[in-house]
Amino acid sequence: MPRDFCFTPPHTAFILANAAAICSSASLLGGPVAEARVHRLIDNVSLASPLTSRMERELDALEDLLGLENVHDMDSVEAEHFARIDPCDPVVEEICLLLDGLRQARAQSTDMAP
Repeated sequence: MPRDFCFTPPHTAFILANAAAICSSASLLGGPVAEARVHRLIDNVSLASPLTSRMERELDALEDLLGLENVHDMDSVEAEHFARIDPCDPVVEEICLLLDGLRQARAQSTDMAP
């Protein structure tokens, strides 16, 4: 079956549409290393149509970061950055919306996989 170069998978469309907010959230939650990792992910999904196992791992890592999976480890960078965030800050809701959107887009992409 020929490849459809005009089709953008839902996970790619979501990441590209929300790139600035995702980068900002990654920086806020994980510092410059997490932000650089997200920039590489954005570059990779914008250049490659099929989802590679490496990109899948990077999407998992992004989902973990946005989902606060590592904030319980007091030695982690995520815990340090998370402690600085005011729970009443509107960015908290934005991060939650990004996480929900990413999960939904990934689920749609999985449903569409051959």
